[in-house]
Amino acid sequence: MSRILVVFLVLGVACSLADPINRNDEVTLPQLDGRIVGGLDTNITFYPHQISMRYNGNHRCGGSIYRNNQIISAAHCVNTLSGPENLTIVAGSSNIWYPTGPQQQLAVRKFIIHPNYRKLNNDYDAAILILDGEFEFNEAVQPIELAKERPEHDTPVTVTGWGTTTEDGYLSDVLQEVSVNMVENTQCKSAYSIMLTSRMLCAGVTGGGKDACQGDSGGPLVYNNTLLGIVSWGTGCAREKYPGVYASVPDVRDWIIKTVEENEFVGKIDFL
Repeated sequence: MSRILVVFLVLGVACSLADPINRNDEVTLPQLDGRIVGGLDTNITFYPHQISMRYNGNHRCGGSIYRNNQIISAAHCVNTLSGPENLTIVAGSSNIWYPTGPQQQLAVRKFIIHPNYRKLNNDYDAAILILDGEFEFNEAVQPIELAKERPEHDTPVTVTGWGTTTEDGYLSDVLQEVSVNMVENTQCKSAYSIMLTSRMLCAGVTGGGKDACQGDSGGPLVYNNTLLGIVSWGTGCAREKYPGVYASVPDVRDWIIKTVEENEFVGKIDFL
């Protein structure tokens, strides 16, 4: 299928891109990512910034703690919601269904989507969630700092989440981690052509088999203990020649910092 035809077809399948949990992997189009494939069980204490975004109590997306009352996630995880009602953030547990430690849960007071977010191709796929209260930091709940620049091609990076472990499979109970390698955008464009922008970065492995893909959306891609990317989209899961695509944190870093500063006290205790 030609890439020009794909662009026109995207308009016809926009609804399939709206839900971060459901997608049609049979259509060769940019599809919202959200699953760890080829990974291993891990412990939340190794990735204490990782959170589970819940809607009506059900896992919806991943995300990262940036401040004790602010979360970084993907715009596509919240852009279909009318508001933050019934949206909560859970931190501090390796298992999303059966808490493994002092799990903490806070309601979301509001979310802020990047003003340049484009649903058509998930450009600028970033959002800040302001919490109704503050997380208490401990060994299983910690913030993560933002990466300032992209590492070189083929550099190992790590993605984590509770997404399904096979294409069209089931969510993982236990937090998963997988190591993938940076793919230069010039090379990644051979898979995604004009859908890929400079605000995106790619990561995968030769031959496929390891990837983030449903349920991992919004979660962290980490390099040197900094947040490098936000799980965004891709074609299928862990398919050969189709790396995962992430919102590039270095390219939206200024917006994140500005937004966080403007909302520093939102969600905290209001004093008389």
